[in-house]
Amino acid sequence: MKKTLALVCLLCYTLTISAQSKITRYSGTIKGYTPDMGFKSVSLAVNNAVTGLYNSYFINIAPDGKFTIDIPLAREQEVWVSFPFFHSPIYIEPGKELIQDFDITNMSDVKSVFKGTPAAVNNDINKVRAILMEFDWDAIDQAIYDMTPEQYKAYFQQIQSRKLSRIDSIAKKGTFNKTAYDLAQRNVKYSTTDLLIFYKYMKESAYRHVNKLSFDNRQPLSKPVKPDSTYYSFLKDIKYSDPLALRSYNYAILINRLMYMDPVYDQARKEGVDYEKELALLKTKDTSDPAIKNTISHYQDMLDHNATVPGALEKARPVVLKRLLSGASMETDIMYLQSIAHELDVNKDTLSAEKMATIKATIKNTFLLSDIYELENSIKENIRIAKTQKGYTYHQLAATTTTDSTLISILEKYKGKVIFIDFWATWCAPCMDAIKKIAPLKEELADDKNIVFLYITNTSSPEKTYEVVMPGIKGEHYRLSTDQFNQLSAMFKIVGIPHYVIVDKNGTIVDKNFSWTQNDQVKQQLLKLENE
Repeated sequence: MKKTLALVCLLCYTLTISAQSKITRYSGTIKGYTPDMGFKSVSLAVNNAVTGLYNSYFINIAPDGKFTIDIPLAREQEVWVSFPFFHSPIYIEPGKELIQDFDITNMSDVKSVFKGTPAAVNNDINKVRAILMEFDWDAIDQAIYDMTPEQYKAYFQQIQSRKLSRIDSIAKKGTFNKTAYDLAQRNVKYSTTDLLIFYKYMKESAYRHVNKLSFDNRQPLSKPVKPDSTYYSFLKDIKYSDPLALRSYNYAILINRLMYMDPVYDQARKEGVDYEKELALLKTKDTSDPAIKNTISHYQDMLDHNATVPGALEKARPVVLKRLLSGASMETDIMYLQSIAHELDVNKDTLSAEKMATIKATIKNTFLLSDIYELENSIKENIRIAKTQKGYTYHQLAATTTTDSTLISILEKYKGKVIFIDFWATWCAPCMDAIKKIAPLKEELADDKNIVFLYITNTSSPEKTYEVVMPGIKGEHYRLSTDQFNQLSAMFKIVGIPHYVIVDKNGTIVDKNFSWTQNDQVKQQLLKLENE
């Protein structure tokens, strides 16, 4: 009878997560909040474990401390909220409202209480939240920086055991919500598995922290022992192909770790050059020879960047998962679908009937397809909206524009105006997050004709994708050639995007690398320059 009930519950959940998105509200109040605390907005991130994509939302806080946001949600799951005083997953359900009321009158003892349909889950997670978020990284670094792989594994497994025991102890003291208990257990196990997969990175990071070494050099300094195949036995401790896992915020992170773990790269490198083997061979030769020296440097760079031939990782993952995991058909399907979703998202295109037929024939867990359908519908809607958007202007530089006159050609159109320049790309998630965040400020300043928001990208933003994304970003737009963009990159010392530049009314570069976290910082700087 219990087995039958469990199967019915699982079937109901599978049907639920296959449903279309519903508008879901997250709201609350912050007792003790005042606008002069330095923040007027907070963020909420929704990770989709199936597509590997995430959406970030910015929540404005009213002067009285109230906040609210409506987001589309396809399944019950944890999402990440980030307040200056609260960084943690919260559990929400499609079409339902979750209210979280904070009391920050004593910042050393911040309290929060949940109300609404999903409140029972969240209030019980509150009882163990400190355990879930507890990591003393200074102590951990000191402990692990010189450990062998097996010592490292035992160390974190002991931490996991202690956490699970403490959660059980709290859960036994009274009635504890079953979903809350399941999420707490999963999050401890998934986060431990993440850390164990990341042995090499964690050892390197700890070594540098303990020895106060710079992180600028990408080449490993600690030279950790490479784990053998027995090290990864911990991967069999996780329950796979369980749709309930999709509720956990840490499950999406776990999928990413599994996709890019060292055994996958080792398998992928069997196609193409074996850089480790070739490096070992080259180092036995005359390393003073410039050709050999350059080849060693190139091969080392390939290793540092985990270079593989195109398609090798996708081929390697099913092989490695079958060898190291037990019954992970859902995880294998998810990894395959993530590659499909990434292609859709980058190209802003839809799937052909032939491609969809191939996908259906490839995966076993067909309920996961609802996420691909949802993504396709979203792309179609964005394409439709792009055709009707207003408030943007696309400029093309004349073909005769030389690289050294690129900036002059752009800025001369905006003489007498203060300019906020955003170097961005369609594929850059932090760029898109910041563009969403600053949108309310642009609306606020829309009637001010003396302030310009100018967006510059290059051909790394695919033309078709750019044509869909760009109209949704109000402002002045330029898509430059590689040479033109490189010239500006050198001028402003751009090493990564997003990158921001402020120009005053006289066309003078006021700040070559403007940084901001709140819209008020941008507003204050722009208005100050406007009034000078």
